[in-house]
Amino acid sequence: MLILTRRILMVLLVLNWIAVAGFVVFGGVLLAMPEFMAGKLAKGFGSDADAVRLALVGVMAIGCVAAVPVHVMFTRIIAMIDTVRIGNPFAPVNAERLRQVAWAMLALQIVDLGYGWFATQLSEATGEFMAWQFSFTGWLAVLLLFVLARVFQQGAAMQDEIEGTV
Repeated sequence: MLILTRRILMVLLVLNWIAVAGFVVFGGVLLAMPEFMAGKLAKGFGSDADAVRLALVGVMAIGCVAAVPVHVMFTRIIAMIDTVRIGNPFAPVNAERLRQVAWAMLALQIVDLGYGWFATQLSEATGEFMAWQFSFTGWLAVLLLFVLARVFQQGAAMQDEIEGTV
């Protein structure tokens, strides 16, 4: 199961950066050709086309920013899987990796709040509801990850103590 999980995370890691490339290209087009894009958006949004264009640029920027903590999360979890596969799950480095995942998850929750703001702006500009919902489970996951990082740290210390007494 660990091998499959690792492979899935590697694919997701690559897809994360492919998504960033798409965000950069689309955001760049929205910024580099404002009249052209506003003209295209005007067909669906009328006089609000420029506001929609700018809100879309914001959403693309949020996507690029979100890619960084996602990258941290994926790479740290992959590294943790590698230590588990060699039989050393409570390595001190895994406690630090899990703490980094917790900080990345916290950053992702903050970025999500930014996305919520842009979704609200798009909803107001277009008159269409842009889906966004506050994630209680995401914030709970942040707390859980920090607690688990501390558990891993204690487990690693206990393992070092046991190895020192043997």
